[in-house]
Amino acid sequence: MAIKKGLPSWLTVTLFLLLAALMAFAMILEMSDARKKIAAVQTPPPPQAVARHKQPVTRAAPVIVRPKPAKPPAKPVTTAVPMPDAGISLILDDVGYDVPALRRILRLHVPVAISVIPDAPYARQSAIIAHRADQMVMLHLPMQPESEKYAHNMSSAFLHADMDQAELRSTFISDLALVPYVQGVNNHMGSALTQMEQPMRWVMQVCMEQGLFFVDSKTSASSVAGRIASEMGLERANRRFFLDHDLDPNALKIAWEKARVCARKGHRCIIIGHPHPETVAFLEQHLSADDRAMIVPLKGLLHPASAQSRLEHMANLQP
Repeated sequence: MAIKKGLPSWLTVTLFLLLAALMAFAMILEMSDARKKIAAVQTPPPPQAVARHKQPVTRAAPVIVRPKPAKPPAKPVTTAVPMPDAGISLILDDVGYDVPALRRILRLHVPVAISVIPDAPYARQSAIIAHRADQMVMLHLPMQPESEKYAHNMSSAFLHADMDQAELRSTFISDLALVPYVQGVNNHMGSALTQMEQPMRWVMQVCMEQGLFFVDSKTSASSVAGRIASEMGLERANRRFFLDHDLDPNALKIAWEKARVCARKGHRCIIIGHPHPETVAFLEQHLSADDRAMIVPLKGLLHPASAQSRLEHMANLQP
């Protein structure tokens, strides 16, 4: 019987070594996997991974905290500043003929009431210029004088004794229409008409309806205009001095000094001047700092309106 020969020894050794190498390689792979699993257990997963595995959490709607609105700043408490009831108030009469003289007066930069004659050639222009300069505009209402010389030359703008109430009212309203921005009235001439009660009541009735004050120019010592205005409850005042009744320089100084003394005594000192060259030059040259401090708007020297007097007057009107 024949005996089979075994594998060569070198091949056996080679196979043995190859098998050992494979087994060693397999063990290394198993150890590497084990280390990775241990590391995975010990290292926390990244936030994204955790989020994927956690149950969804229901969150409350975010609370939006809005800043409280800031409180508006408190309004300053304003108290009405009382108008002065003492001082010098200057009225410039007969305006409407000399615009350059008016502009010079306005450049003094003191309060002055500009009283415009309605049918003067530059009446409307003068009123507009004065208003734009923030000065008060008045109607210098023409009224019948005592002088026969002037009475014969009255224009259609004059109020006169022969008028009935309707005629007087119509003329007055027409005069007002010629002068814009009018706040009050004083009489031009009028030494005859201002002594007559009934025409003066008609005049004050129109002033009341139009919301106008009245200043009695006192061209007659016997004028009843101021008293009637008071009885009917209007804002009113009386002229105290004429600045330029006499245009002599010394006479102008004396008249102005009277106004100064009057104001220092705490009185209402209304002084009327005119746009004469002498008057304008005097004011340009002689207004001191003290004078300027004493000159106040005419509105501040008016006697206030009386509601009670108005009611009594309206009750006495014929239906």
